[in-house]
Amino acid sequence: MLRITIVALLVVSVASAWSFAGSVAVDRAPDPVKAVRKAAKDFLRLTLKKGYSTSVSIDGGMAASSDHKILDQAVEEDYSGLVRGMLMHMPEDKIFRTIDKGALFDGDIWRVLQSTAEGKKLDRLFAFPERLLSEAARKHQKVEWLASKEKPSEEVREGTTGKTTVAGREENRLYHRLRVTLPEKTALKYFIEVQNSGCLSGG
Repeated sequence: MLRITIVALLVVSVASAWSFAGSVAVDRAPDPVKAVRKAAKDFLRLTLKKGYSTSVSIDGGMAASSDHKILDQAVEEDYSGLVRGMLMHMPEDKIFRTIDKGALFDGDIWRVLQSTAEGKKLDRLFAFPERLLSEAARKHQKVEWLASKEKPSEEVREGTTGKTTVAGREENRLYHRLRVTLPEKTALKYFIEVQNSGCLSGG
């Protein structure tokens, strides 16, 4: 089977500038569902206001084990683009695209992106990140916090016991990485898109 774990599982890294991220005491973990919804909304706002750059590496082929390790590789693609609003520009490939349309410069003429084999494959495999994040926020099956790779900070807090002031250290955990598991039907939808790209046949 083609390895498509990326469509069934989405890991979201949340910028610490957002209100639900940063140093939060262990016993006050933010609601992960609200966090992913806010991440999707803030990311869309960033897309419209400033834009961003994105890249993806895709390995596809046949796998026989539960860890989806590829045995017979049929697809190996690297894509990158600059996104502003609803438009993506891929300078190296001379491509402009939106979520459902696109154009590529082929020699001395512009062609419809989906009219060529390579363009059709790119359109199926290289989804707009905000589309994935928006879908994860709306159609999630499970949302959970992942352990931060950054070292937790410690905070000194004072309390009073009788007439004695007691100081203690409390470890603050960072909440800025989310795992979003999508429903099986969503994974199936993306799998069909990948299948329609011709990747399963290596074309």
